Amino acid sequence: MDEHTTQGDSSWVNTFVFIAGFLLGAGTAILLTPDSGSQFRRRLTRGAKTAQEEFSDMASQTKEAMQAWSEEAKATMKQAATRVNSAVDATKQAVKTEPSGD
Repeated sequence: MDEHTTQGDSSWVNTFVFIAGFLLGAGTAILLTPDSGSQFRRRLTRGAKTAQEEFSDMASQTKEAMQAWSEEAKATMKQAATRVNSAVDATKQAVKTEPSGD
């Protein structure tokens, strides 16, 4: 993954986390609003922060899991390439050393 793609993904995740946190906090606050305006705003803020933190944690965990998967995939591809190269080299060596029957 190049740097531009990583930055784009990070920006999208941050935007998603913010919007999701805001919507969850606002929805929760609206459903539970028998309070005055100032109490409502405090509850709304607290709910939005809590939701944002949860979604941010989930996004971080997902990103870490994807990076780990990517590293594992790279390692597997390197191992496969090494095995293929070894097989090609062994085949070349076998062809060179076989006596010609002509």
